[in-house]
Amino acid sequence: MNKSLSLDEAKGVAQGMEVALADFVPAAQVSAVQQNPTGVLMSCSEEGAYQWSGQTKVVLSSDGTYDGAAVVNAIARTYDGRDSYRTKTDSTTDGQPRAHVVGDDGQGYLVALSVDKTFVQILSFSPCFVLPEDVWPGGEY
Repeated sequence: MNKSLSLDEAKGVAQGMEVALADFVPAAQVSAVQQNPTGVLMSCSEEGAYQWSGQTKVVLSSDGTYDGAAVVNAIARTYDGRDSYRTKTDSTTDGQPRAHVVGDDGQGYLVALSVDKTFVQILSFSPCFVLPEDVWPGGEY
């Protein structure tokens, strides 16, 4: 848990990593990048810590050339051991390559092709942080 991180800073860390991961999809294969402006808070410890969770969609062009394995492997090569990140690759239940990037303080990112194969979904979970007592964790942030 990062006791010095604020909610806005945690959100910024997660959204920044979403953008960095989206950049692994070759630009020629991208028709749009849609980052959700808000996310939700999730409990990440019994000590009352939370993490901000959000999503970015990399909408693919209709030419059908997306190579999920190449994107996932490039993410894994780049982040494994970098800035205290660890990576793991596996497959989704429908057999698509998926990357997990996990950092210190509970942060994590999942990158995989959507079930309908129209976008790459990037789910983010910020580092755990202490939520101020006057902030209700049940809203969108």
